[in-house]
Amino acid sequence: MKHLMIIPILGLGVIHVVTWFGILPPTYLTIGLSAASVVVLFVGIISVKSYADRTGENLGEKVLGNLSIKPFLFGLVVLAYFFFNFFYSASMGGITKIENGKYFAMKEPTKENYEITESEYNERQPHQVRAMTGHPLVFGIVGYIMFSVSRSSNKPSKNDAQNTRASS
Repeated sequence: MKHLMIIPILGLGVIHVVTWFGILPPTYLTIGLSAASVVVLFVGIISVKSYADRTGENLGEKVLGNLSIKPFLFGLVVLAYFFFNFFYSASMGGITKIENGKYFAMKEPTKENYEITESEYNERQPHQVRAMTGHPLVFGIVGYIMFSVSRSSNKPSKNDAQNTRASS
């Protein structure tokens, strides 16, 4: 199950990388992977809730109590990238549309559309894709982590197995 859940996360990660080089994936792929990442979040939430119902423990407190510096720093770097990505991509891409064969962008304070060239429109598209797929990617990562931690915390450790053998 964990391997299936990582597919949309890796897919959106690849989309983020290739759009930095100006390559646009098909829209159906972007939307499909974004939706699948949101599903991963819901599976992670359900998994954590079922863990809490089975054990009576709060998984968040347990994880934070055992958190080391490396995963914390990695999470901090990932979070910094997503904040940078969202604000940079949203400011560079803006909101664009095609109407009657003409390309338009929206001025932010006035919410008025102004005409842009096709090349400007094409330059803005990778930024828009990154800005719109960043949130589902974060949701997928969080859901995957919640699912993985709740499943790994559910398994007995090697020490528990040795203690039960020794007491038998």
